[in-house]
Amino acid sequence: MNTVIKRCPSCPTIRARAEEIVSSLEKDLDIDVATQDGAKGEFTVLVDGVPLLQRDGETLPSVEEVEAAVQGAAPVGV
Repeated sequence: MNTVIKRCPSCPTIRARAEEIVSSLEKDLDIDVATQDGAKGEFTVLVDGVPLLQRDGETLPSVEEVEAAVQGAAPVGV
């Protein structure tokens, strides 16, 4: 499962949330996650190239929301 978080390269709040989520996914779900610079204000979680979650206005998804979405995208038995 190829998991990527695209995030705004200049926003410290988005950068911090991305780092928190990467750490959580790697620790809790044993999933390797890559981060990529995205557009200004962007925060998107992709699994195998499919967007699962995106920033909604000023709200960033929680760690729990991202973990649930990524687990739901995992093939059976993984």
